[in-house]
Amino acid sequence: MIKVEKTTQEISIKHKYCDDCGVEIKHGLACCANTCKICNKDLCNKCVGYEENPTGGDYSDYYCKKCWEIGKEYRDLITIHESEINGLYQEWYDKCRGLNEIK
Repeated sequence: MIKVEKTTQEISIKHKYCDDCGVEIKHGLACCANTCKICNKDLCNKCVGYEENPTGGDYSDYYCKKCWEIGKEYRDLITIHESEINGLYQEWYDKCRGLNEIK
């Protein structure tokens, strides 16, 4: 004898919303959730303050408008110090190359 038992399964669907404007962020190729690199807010495309792709690869770093604005003074200082650091690396490499040429 075969008895058929009917069951139902509850399905949960998660919806993601922009933490800045509250609009639902749809998943798919055309629109995806971006997360601020600093404060981890989920952002729709309209609320992204800046997108940066330092490696040129598939993944970008995203910043919300507030974090990007706060970072202005720091980005300027970082740029100055990066050039100083690059100069120090060059001095170090030149010094090492000079030692190897003497031998």
